[in-house]
Amino acid sequence: MVTGVGMNVGNVVSSFPVAAFSSVMGICGLGLCWRVASQVLSAPHAIGEGLIALAAALFVVLGAMYILKVFNAPDAVAAEFCNPATSSQFGCPTIALLLLAAGILPYAPQSALAIWSVGAVGQCLLLLMLLGRWISEPTEVGNSTPSWLIPIVGNATAAFAGVPLGFPEISWFLFAVGMSFWLTFLPLLFNRLIFHHEPLPGRLAPTLALLVASPAVICLAWLQLTGRVDETYRIILFAALFFVLLVLRLWRLAAHSPVSVAWWIYTFPSTALAAALVRYRQQVSGPGPAVLASPPRQNTCRSNRINEPGAMMRERIGKIRTSIQGQSSSAVAAAGERGAGRRCA
Repeated sequence: MVTGVGMNVGNVVSSFPVAAFSSVMGICGLGLCWRVASQVLSAPHAIGEGLIALAAALFVVLGAMYILKVFNAPDAVAAEFCNPATSSQFGCPTIALLLLAAGILPYAPQSALAIWSVGAVGQCLLLLMLLGRWISEPTEVGNSTPSWLIPIVGNATAAFAGVPLGFPEISWFLFAVGMSFWLTFLPLLFNRLIFHHEPLPGRLAPTLALLVASPAVICLAWLQLTGRVDETYRIILFAALFFVLLVLRLWRLAAHSPVSVAWWIYTFPSTALAAALVRYRQQVSGPGPAVLASPPRQNTCRSNRINEPGAMMRERIGKIRTSIQGQSSSAVAAAGERGAGRRCA
């Protein structure tokens, strides 16, 4: 009986997929989104922090299980990494680390720095390895799926904690990598989805949600790097909204797919887009943003300065002009007093 239980545990460990870490991405992303909502929409702060803590505990459990798989079933790990359909999913653990670093940053900056470093280096190295394989080895178009975007756009998530930690240039570097290769691979993926003779398998239908996650993550990274909602942010955000409509249009593909770990992929795109919309509503006023997100309590003067080009410069020039005029008036008054004193003398 003990042997049977051991065999069952061994089978569970050997079949444990690396895609399970997408659950950490979804839960931690939801916690970070709730943290944004607590700042902008006055949502309960404790809920987001509790979700981040839950994601951290889940990562420890899943990480321990996958380490057991590495030691007990190394061939299964190698096969999973060599499989074109699953190799890109090795970006889930590294993205989860980058999100957890952003989550624990307010409480443990040193730990966040260590976690962020591992996640950022791992994400960049994974993309280098996969790109080298795709270029140097024969690659079938039918093997490409939207999950290929995970190791690509995942680099942009480094900005979430990288900028507050004091590494803006590294964050810009990883953002540029993710942005450029997203724009490169997106047409290739649509070529496969539209023109390939074999449709996307039903079990991979949930990966279509990654079409939404990519621009949503890039939006949030752009805001973290630049500090503003500008035309670039709007273009990418509205592209994400259109991808939502496209995924909804293709709901039948997911409806016929079996429920599996892959369904966790839906969680992270949803939370990333929600956070991007809340940030958009925070800095942009008008009826349009009000439809997309609940109206927050905000400083309208700050929003006006952000949305009106040159407003901040004109404000500064006005202050300087007022200061100069004040100094000139003071100088004239002082000269008049000196002249009056001479006449009295």
